[in-house]
Amino acid sequence: MKFIVVLGVAVAAAGCAVDVVESHAQAIESSGHRIEALGAFSCDFDIDLSLMTESLGATIERDRIFLQRQTRDETLPASPGMFQKHIPFTPTGPASGFAGGRYLFQGRLQAAVYSDYIHRQYTYPGTTQFLARTEFANPECRDWSVITAWEFTPPATHTAMRTERFDTGLTLWQELGLAARLTVAAPALVDQARARGYGEVQLVHSLLDHKVQIVYMQPRILPPAPDLPDVAAFGKIASDAPLGQPLVDQLGLTRVFDRTAFVLTIWQPYAPGDHGVPALWPNSPPIPGPACGDAVCVPSQGESGASCPADCSATCGDVVCQPGETLHTCPSDCDQPFVD
Repeated sequence: MKFIVVLGVAVAAAGCAVDVVESHAQAIESSGHRIEALGAFSCDFDIDLSLMTESLGATIERDRIFLQRQTRDETLPASPGMFQKHIPFTPTGPASGFAGGRYLFQGRLQAAVYSDYIHRQYTYPGTTQFLARTEFANPECRDWSVITAWEFTPPATHTAMRTERFDTGLTLWQELGLAARLTVAAPALVDQARARGYGEVQLVHSLLDHKVQIVYMQPRILPPAPDLPDVAAFGKIASDAPLGQPLVDQLGLTRVFDRTAFVLTIWQPYAPGDHGVPALWPNSPPIPGPACGDAVCVPSQGESGASCPADCSATCGDVVCQPGETLHTCPSDCDQPFVD
């Protein structure tokens, strides 16, 4: 897993790269805009890439198509369902890492339903439930209510991200009061994220699990390079003072998680046949993303029977599972692997 070794070196070098920040002016929108999301979902797990049977890019793109299709199919036509998903990745060894997902949904119910997909309904390959895949360990996943979410720079600029998670120590009834206090605290948090030059910030709350979470993204600092991810962005956001410290000081929260990661990929709203906006892979290369020849047809990445006959049939992307097309090769068209 050569790219894991490269990323491991990148993390070690990130502290030195912070000095680069001073010489880069950040092109940031003056105010940004609110992401009109009510629901969120997050998942964290250790991943052993040596146990994977295909490329990381192929697995993630197939999962994206299945999961976004399912979300969209259960959403009103005027709603995009899943707004976005950022996948974090932090290397922890030569062939291992820490990964997961940070999702935003238009509706609160969508997030809860998606949690059921991940915990129970999504079975692939075969009858393997998602979190039971051999390459995953120690999963922690939950759905959230969104207190606020703001975007200051386009998702395509996001190359590093940081997640802080807190225990509240409250009873269920006290959580209702905390939600109100978080709403009051949110504007100052957004202003601070904007002032620091972040690309996005999310503040979410789980009343039943007694948790609060902040996710924030750092825009690109170094230009894309074939042999190194954006270590300057990683170093900058990792070395910043925790954005959630005011919540600790003012609301009495206890920080239980604080991790910086490279942004592996970003999912965007889905369209039938996977003809919507393609997933972004901001640190690829060196992280290997989807590619022609990986045995998965991804129409949103420009793959078709004409452009990539190695992966795609002539009809993949027409929303009909034609003879010769399978779940494995043409996930945009063939029946989704979900159980009731």
